[in-house]
Order: sequence, then structure tokens, then C-alpha cells
Amino acid sequence: MVKLFCAVVGGKGGAFPVKIDASETVGDLKDAIRENPEFGFPKSKLELFLAKKGDAWLNKNGVAAVTLDE
Repeated sequence: MVKLFCAVVGGKGGAFPVKIDASETVGDLKDAIRENPEFGFPKSKLELFLAKKGDAWLNKNGVAAVTLDE
């Protein structure tokens, strides 16, 4: 089992954890993300991005500062 931290860009909440088995698919990950109340739009509109800037993972403040044009 892997614990990922997800955030909705432009959302009101912060990052939230999602647990998923390493053998599961991206579709399974999207389903797990969709269970969070912060997620209020169709699964087909969900885009996933790796939250790294350079060699560093983004922290909570870094995620909050992300804009879609970066």
C-alpha cells in the first residue's frame, strides 16, 4: 500500500492523503481521489500532475502556490 498526498489546484482545502495499492491503475487512483469531499467535479475532468519543482517535492505551501500555467 502506498500513501499519496493529493491537492486540488485552486481548491479551498489543503493536501489530503489517498491510499492505493502499488499494483492499481491510474483509474483506481482517480476513484480514490474522487472519494474526498474537496473533489466536486466529474472524474473525466481530473488531471494528475507530479508535484515536484526541480528535484524537490512540493510542500503544503508550494502546492497552494501552484497555478495551472506553471
